[in-house]
Amino acid sequence: MPTLVERLETDYKTALKAQDRRRVDAIRMIKADIQRVAIEQRKDTLEDKDVIQVLAKQAKQRRETLDAAKQSGRKDIETQTVEELAILNAYLPTQLGPDQLKALIDEAVKTVGANQGQVMKFVMGKAAGAADGKVVSQLVAERLKQAAS
Repeated sequence: MPTLVERLETDYKTALKAQDRRRVDAIRMIKADIQRVAIEQRKDTLEDKDVIQVLAKQAKQRRETLDAAKQSGRKDIETQTVEELAILNAYLPTQLGPDQLKALIDEAVKTVGANQGQVMKFVMGKAAGAADGKVVSQLVAERLKQAAS
C-alpha cells in the first residue's frame, strides 16, 4: 500500500494530465506544507502520521475560511474552499463519530484520570487525525463535568 506522500504524488500527476486546476493547486499546497514540515523536522520524508497532522491542520484552516466566507457572503471563496476541503478529506482518515469519541474519552478517564489536558492528549493520540480537536475538547469538558457531579 502506498504511503500518503506517494498517493499525493500520483494524484498530482494524474490531475496535471487531466488539467484539473483546482486539484493541482490543492495538492500543490499540501505538498508544499509537507515539505516545509519535513525541513523543520530535519527529515527527508514524513511518515503517514506526520502527513495526517499536516492534512488535519490544512482542513481546519479550510473550515475556518469556509465559516468566514459564509459570514461575509463570498460565494466564490465558499465554493473554492468546499472543493479544497473535499480534496483534503479524501486523504484524511474517516472521522470518528460522537459515540466512538465518547468511548475513547471514557477509556482515557479510566486510564489517566479526570485531568482535561491528559484526557485530551490521550484521545487525540488515539484518534490520530480522525477527530477534530474542538469537538473532542467539548466532549471531554462535558464528560468531566458529569464526573464531577
